[in-house]
Amino acid sequence: MELTISIIIAAIVSLFYAGLLYITYRYRRSTEHHIVNWTMALLVVGLLSSILGLVSNETTLLDQTQLNQPALMVYGGSLFLVLYSVLSTVYLQQKRATVLWLVVGSAWLAALIFTSLQENAFQSPDWVTTLSEDNYTGGYLAVGGWLAIAVLLLISSFAKFYVARLPEIANRALYWVVISPLAIVGTILIAGSIESLQAMGWIIQAVGVAGAVYGIMALRVVDVRETLRTISVNMALTLVTTGAVLAALLIAEELDPAADVQREVLLAGLALVTATLHAPIYLAAEFIMMRLLRQRTEGSLALEVGRFSEAIAGIVELNEVVDLISETLEGALQVRRSELLLCTPDAHDENIIHIEPRFAKLSDTAPALPIGALRKNGILYQKLQNSRRPILQYAIDFEPEFKNVDPMEREFFRKMRMAAYAPVSVQGELIGIIAVGPKINDAPFSEMDISILSSIANQTGIALRNARLVDDLRKREQELEKSNAELEAAKSRLEATDAVKTDFITIASHELRTPLAQIRGHSDIIAALNEQGTLTPEHLTTLTENVRKATDRLETLIGDMLDVSRLDMSALDLRFTQTSIETVVRLAIEPLQESIRERKQSLTAKGLRQLPPIEADTKRLVQAVRNLVLNAVKFTPDGGRIEIYGELLNNAETGIDEVKLIIKDSGIGIDKKNQEAIFEKFFRVGDPGLHSTGMTKFMGAGPGLGLTIARGVVEGHGGRIWVESEKYDPETLPGSTFYVIIPVKPPQGVRRVMQIGGGSARITQDTVVTNGEMPTTMKHAVSSEEEIVQEPDPTVLNPSASRAGLAAAAIAAAERKNQTNTPQQPTETDASSSILSVDALTTPSSDESTDA
Repeated sequence: MELTISIIIAAIVSLFYAGLLYITYRYRRSTEHHIVNWTMALLVVGLLSSILGLVSNETTLLDQTQLNQPALMVYGGSLFLVLYSVLSTVYLQQKRATVLWLVVGSAWLAALIFTSLQENAFQSPDWVTTLSEDNYTGGYLAVGGWLAIAVLLLISSFAKFYVARLPEIANRALYWVVISPLAIVGTILIAGSIESLQAMGWIIQAVGVAGAVYGIMALRVVDVRETLRTISVNMALTLVTTGAVLAALLIAEELDPAADVQREVLLAGLALVTATLHAPIYLAAEFIMMRLLRQRTEGSLALEVGRFSEAIAGIVELNEVVDLISETLEGALQVRRSELLLCTPDAHDENIIHIEPRFAKLSDTAPALPIGALRKNGILYQKLQNSRRPILQYAIDFEPEFKNVDPMEREFFRKMRMAAYAPVSVQGELIGIIAVGPKINDAPFSEMDISILSSIANQTGIALRNARLVDDLRKREQELEKSNAELEAAKSRLEATDAVKTDFITIASHELRTPLAQIRGHSDIIAALNEQGTLTPEHLTTLTENVRKATDRLETLIGDMLDVSRLDMSALDLRFTQTSIETVVRLAIEPLQESIRERKQSLTAKGLRQLPPIEADTKRLVQAVRNLVLNAVKFTPDGGRIEIYGELLNNAETGIDEVKLIIKDSGIGIDKKNQEAIFEKFFRVGDPGLHSTGMTKFMGAGPGLGLTIARGVVEGHGGRIWVESEKYDPETLPGSTFYVIIPVKPPQGVRRVMQIGGGSARITQDTVVTNGEMPTTMKHAVSSEEEIVQEPDPTVLNPSASRAGLAAAAIAAAERKNQTNTPQQPTETDASSSILSVDALTTPSSDESTDA
């Protein structure tokens, strides 16, 4: 066998691969990462291929002509590329692609071997040059597979470079882009069996494999872009120096050799001029190259740090400290964003340090940062506190030193989306951390960058401590001011509560005494008439009817107060059955028809009949709607108009269908500042001392509970209620509009009365609703306002009044009752007024509005 240069280089490469294999094996004992196993497999295949390169082209395996040395080199090279592809996906952390490359590569390799053996495609050492003539499928399959592997590997490496979240990971991907073509091209030249190219292929493949092993073993590979920039600058400066020297030589050649003395002087002068001009030309070229490559010189970086040292010494405001740090880091390191993390000891556990971001200007577009904690006995805290050197996020994620970091601490720093963290300490205490994001050009941090960051962090300590003291003092002042404001507000609320209590006593005593006075007066009349023997059945009917009305009024007042107390304790139970808004409105206004007619008001309803059925507590909802309509009646002048509308809505947030009920009047309106307060219990706009009882009379007052109950009932159904009014003006009558939203289906969590089968049930309704049936009539019909609040004769309230006076009063009351019951012809004014009647709401022929 003739000893060729290819064989010599193959032998050297074999020894080289054996050495790499031994080094990798030693490294495998210190790491658990499975990428080392793939690396060793690749080196074994490379070693076998290089050993195979030592034998001649005529050598066959097992006396099979198809398994000659060129064919084995093709198979070995193809296997090498498949393993290199799998190794690349593991290196680039593309877990899903690893299995895909392994399966597809194995299938391609099996197809290549099977096809080429059938055709004996690689029997000739120069099969590549004759491929177009021989037209072997195996040959095309081999070349196509090699090219596909090369293209796909480069694409996946570039993709990893662009999507990497850390600059160090991006640099590793870019490094793989550089060394992969060496390994692939070298393998293809070796497998091609062209002797003139095989020697070069062995060298190129060995360099690529060595680079791959270095990239796998080194946590931080050489900065590819920085290396390329350095090479570019050095080449440019070398060209400048070469040009200066070449110019001097060309000038020297033109000198006259005959004038020896003069020539030597000119050469000395030329050398002096060249040396003098070389330094500024060199510096100018270096400056231009740095500007073109967007690199900072050491002098400019030192100037930035010096400015920071001067500025930080005079700052006591925390926000100014944060902004100065961000501006300096932006100028010196050209980072995308930065944050100052404040470290505060836990008030209860001295072993825990809380970390809270203090936002800076550069992070206006950055995502919201989390709030985390470090344990003093943890690895990260100990590293930051003891080393006082910045820690890279890449090191936290991949270096073995941080393998046992607490998972919550690791997740906190990962969510920060930063690249490096520099500790800020004062007197051995960690008070802050400067966190910086990736650079604008996504280059990894160099040792100079780490030194600058460490210097800025060391100079920040005292200023940060002073700024935090000032900030804490300002917070204490703000908290004190807030506490004083809360005390003032509490004082005002207590005064308002006391005033409400006083008003309630005034109003409640008046409201309760009115029906009590009626009961007492009419009882005395009955007793007087009975004692005189003049008590007739007509008198008794009239008097007992008045007593019943006063009792009903008293019962209503007490019921409202109990309802409000239940609302305060969130104890208002609801019994849900299916009903309709039309039914609720009809039952609500039915007792008010006579009062509306006497006040010559009109009430119109629209859009109620087409609304879908709802699930609600019918009695409670009727009570709420009646209170709203009654409020509209009382604060609308005689002859005014009340309108009720209904419509179906769909809540965009919850997707639930809702019914919207609108009650609009042409009354005196409500001041904007009182539009929320009117729903508070016992609230009154006027002076309680001028309280005037009246159920439906214009601006007549009550105990101030109606709207409170209405809101409680609506919210108990999972709905909402509010009022809108332009202003309060009894002259222009701007009117008010109340809005009620009720869900068609009650939401989860509303309070319901217990089912009969589930234990005791508390029934809070006068009319029991069962099996979905609707109440058709209320317990009592509400009479006119004058009959409800009519004050008895003062002589009746006087215990010393004469029996004769009582009897006369009873006879007069009976006569007034008989006159009231006598049918009268309606006047023209009465006929022109309109109210909404029960029949009008239930008449099928009218679906939009009804004016009776």
